[in-house]
Amino acid sequence: MRLLLDTHVLLWWWCCPRLLTARVRERLENPSQAVVVSVASLWELSETEQRAELPELSSVIWQLPELVLQEGFALLPIQPRHGLLAGQWRARGPGRASQSRLRPIDHTGRLLLAQAQLENLTLVSADTTLQHTGVRCLW
Repeated sequence: MRLLLDTHVLLWWWCCPRLLTARVRERLENPSQAVVVSVASLWELSETEQRAELPELSSVIWQLPELVLQEGFALLPIQPRHGLLAGQWRARGPGRASQSRLRPIDHTGRLLLAQAQLENLTLVSADTTLQHTGVRCLW
C-alpha cells in the first residue's frame, strides 16, 4: 500500500508526530513503506506561509521539495486528469451532491482525493470529511 500524505500529516510528521495515530507513525517510520507527497501540499504550505499562519515555514519554504525527498518520500506532480477529477468532487464523491452535514471539501482536499483515487494510493488524513468519501484512507 502506497501512502499519500495530507498536508497536515506532513506537517505533524515534521513538527509534532505525537499528533499522529500510532498506526500512522508506525507506517511512516517503516523505511520500506512507500510514501508520496503531492505538489498540491507544497502549494498549500506556501499559501499558509504567505498568510503568516505558519511563520516558522518562512525560513524553509523554498527547501520543502528537498526536505520531502530527504525523508525518503516521493513527490507526486499534478497531472491534468487529477485536476479534472478534482473538479468533479463534491462533499461525498465525484459528481455527487452533498448528502450529509459534512463540511465542503477545499480545493487541496479534492485534489488529494483525486490523486489517491487515480494513482491507487491510500490517503493518510485526520480529516473526517475526506475519510467519508469512499477513497481509501488511513488514520
